[in-house]
Amino acid sequence: SLSLRQLRQQRQSRVAEATRHRSSGGVDLEAGIVDLSLDSPWILTKRYDLSKEPKEEFDVIEIPDANLTGSCANYTDDGTTVFTRDGKLVLKVAAECADATCLNSGRVMSKESFKYGIFTWSAKVPKCNRIWPALWLLPGDTTGNGSYGTWPCSGEIDVLESVHDDPWAAFNLVAGYGSKGGADGFCGAEPDCNQCSPPAYCTSTTIQNLNESWYYVEDVDCTADEHPSWKEHTFVHYWQPGTLATWVDPELAYDAQGHLVGITPNTALNGTTTRNITLPSYKVYKQETTPTWTAVSDYMGKCFKETAAPDAPFDIGFKLVLNIAIGGYGGAPCGWGQETCHTVCGGAVGSELVISDISVWEKMA
Repeated sequence: SLSLRQLRQQRQSRVAEATRHRSSGGVDLEAGIVDLSLDSPWILTKRYDLSKEPKEEFDVIEIPDANLTGSCANYTDDGTTVFTRDGKLVLKVAAECADATCLNSGRVMSKESFKYGIFTWSAKVPKCNRIWPALWLLPGDTTGNGSYGTWPCSGEIDVLESVHDDPWAAFNLVAGYGSKGGADGFCGAEPDCNQCSPPAYCTSTTIQNLNESWYYVEDVDCTADEHPSWKEHTFVHYWQPGTLATWVDPELAYDAQGHLVGITPNTALNGTTTRNITLPSYKVYKQETTPTWTAVSDYMGKCFKETAAPDAPFDIGFKLVLNIAIGGYGGAPCGWGQETCHTVCGGAVGSELVISDISVWEKMA
């Protein structure tokens, strides 16, 4: 069984293994949904007014990352790490902590939760300096507690995670189940209705095939600027029963009433070859072809027979989360409580995640 911190640290260590397979051509660009013709129009139901004080729509999270991902990030609520500027929401790595063993950074979670929908974020994502920014969704609270138990039983949807100078982002699903355990540990053992009470649970996640979760965004030169970032991109996430998908800069089609009726991958980005791997500009997970998703079905059927839908845990309300971590991933040169937060990763101070739009679309009845 993996803790949240161990799981996050595992991600970058898998990159080395994945890199050895890059010459094989990367992921299958023909797999999954390519052009998504929506079977009915989708209505814009919420567009966040990012010129407002952030606390009107978001909880500004104040928590050290010591026991979450183990990054250098010390998430604060002092006005320096989360604020508005020119009508945009800004998250910033604002300063070193007093003892220089962590970095004050920004993290927010939406007050409102959503069950299914199409979500769009237009954002400039910081890069380099061992930065680890993310756009993601969690149920319940900032630690992922939800209807099916503590993390990871209630799920996690990572729409975008990218580290340091990687030209790609990762889109992953995280689920899990309570377990009675056995000779081989908690994974593969009989489900237990303990709601993932630590340590008796199994983490079941697409991260185990990390390179297959990548989609291409933009190459970056870490020597070109003190605080490099990708240019502004629009990240689109589609969430319906049994299917979750993410695109970067897709073509969005609208009808005469302004309803969203289609999503097509960005043809200029799709199939980009970088660092000897060819990547798509989108990623799709369908439940029936995602073993780490179906692996939790026995737990859901046994423990939540009356309430869980077939696509559980991705059938409950989730909140939007945005944050900037620094280091903490597997293989990172810095982490919580280490002097390297200053000596190696201190260049991240001043980096910003700038969001100009967050919109939510719902399917017409």
